[in-house]
Amino acid sequence: MFEREFGIPYYGLDETGRIKPETLLQFLQEAAGLHANSAKIGVADLLKQDMTWVLRRYRVNIKSLPGEGGLIVRTWFEPQRNLFSVRAFKVMTQSGDPIADAWSAWIVVDFKRGRPIRLDRALPDTYFAMTEPTGEPVTEEIAPIENSFDYESEFQVRRRELDLNGHANHTVYFDWALENIPDDAIEGLSLVRLDAEFISSVKRERVKVITKKTCDHPRSFIHEITAEDGSQAARIATLYC
Repeated sequence: MFEREFGIPYYGLDETGRIKPETLLQFLQEAAGLHANSAKIGVADLLKQDMTWVLRRYRVNIKSLPGEGGLIVRTWFEPQRNLFSVRAFKVMTQSGDPIADAWSAWIVVDFKRGRPIRLDRALPDTYFAMTEPTGEPVTEEIAPIENSFDYESEFQVRRRELDLNGHANHTVYFDWALENIPDDAIEGLSLVRLDAEFISSVKRERVKVITKKTCDHPRSFIHEITAEDGSQAARIATLYC
């Protein structure tokens, strides 16, 4: 178990005075990175061996988005089927009030060949010594968008959005999805869930995002992100209440 406290910066607040979802996701990423680095299994460590981490699945459940004070992020991981490294998160206020929880699934890939590597062949003993139960995995798939969609946008991947692998950081995918929802479609509502399947990476290129309102909930959306070559990069589901 790893724990880190973050202060909410002024630039991390949205127009309502609450923490931006993007900032919350960055806190989770920072805590995960520090935890991995402490075990010598961070991205920089794996790149030295021509390997890297690739995110495949991510779900974030948001209970509230505060506007001030500090947040505590707890995170831990465990291997599943010797292929996925599952990482869980809990976010709370300094007084212990729950803010969010999250679950993510990562694989280790050969950086040059792009092929997955089994965890016991890629990671040191320190990884397995630090594991803790993360609970049941998220298994249901995000339904693809069929036929028509409601909204469409294009975005340019900027240099500052690239990570150590030279790919667009996963938090940017969520930003594209949320930005493609018109203001009037979610006016007065709060984001309560983000769910993503990451299919392929994108680099310094233009991406297209299409969004469709679902029948499951009046403020539920499915988003598909497509790379410049037409390949699908991610499917994301968002829910507002």
